[in-house]
Amino acid sequence: DLPANIQKVEDYNNQQAAVYLKNLSFLVAFLVGAISILSPCSFALLPPFFAYTFKEKRQLVKMTLAFFLGFAPVFIIMGLTASFLGKTMGIFQQSNKYLVILSGFLIILFGVMTLFGKTLPRFHSNRKIKKNFLGIFLFGILFALGFTACMGPAIYGILVIAGLLNSYLYAGVLMLFYSLGLFVPFFLIAFLFDKYNFAKFLSKINSKIGFPIINVIAGAILIATGLVFIFYGGTFIIEYLGLGSLSVKNYAFQNMIISSNISKFIGGILLIIFVLFLWLILRRRNNET
Repeated sequence: DLPANIQKVEDYNNQQAAVYLKNLSFLVAFLVGAISILSPCSFALLPPFFAYTFKEKRQLVKMTLAFFLGFAPVFIIMGLTASFLGKTMGIFQQSNKYLVILSGFLIILFGVMTLFGKTLPRFHSNRKIKKNFLGIFLFGILFALGFTACMGPAIYGILVIAGLLNSYLYAGVLMLFYSLGLFVPFFLIAFLFDKYNFAKFLSKINSKIGFPIINVIAGAILIATGLVFIFYGGTFIIEYLGLGSLSVKNYAFQNMIISSNISKFIGGILLIIFVLFLWLILRRRNNET
């Protein structure tokens, strides 16, 4: 009963959803997530993430894991909720700007605490929860509320699967694997800084200048991030920095991965390597402690 032009749009959208459903597997979503760090809007993750995790100066891999555990669930829920309401993630954030603004104020609070070398109060239970881990976990939740993801082919395809085919569970798992892939570069960087004793390097700098410079840098970045959340309502401002051509190239690369027959194999190999790598690191850290 729809007009012919509207029906054509509906048919096209359904065809696109079917194509993504066929081509976007968990392994492909993981692989695309891993290369999504090259997208300009993903750059917004870098400064606040490293500011808050690197101030710990030790066990950066565990801190990265804490950030991921806080970030990923909120990011996934936001995407699926936006799709359910028929909105993009950016529009959904603007519709709920008060959450982003609240996150901004809390991130500023984290920044001020960092400037003065303060952390969250210590919690006790049958198994002691480290305050540093909890703080970064909470920061991951807050940052996810204001992180405006690139609507590249992978994210768009996942949300199309959710919205048009009502496959919210499948789309949620796809976004989980995409998020895990997105954090692969962060885990690798954290591992290298742990391996080459980043803490000792920072200690030398601090002893030379007489105060903890990393607290000043991290606090300033966190406060700036909070202000961006408050005044701009999210990290989408990064998209207006003249990096459009880089986005186009990254999206073209994503399309190539999604349509390639060997992407599942490559994604599977990468995922196995990453899981084994992470398991070995955490096992070694536990043995050391």
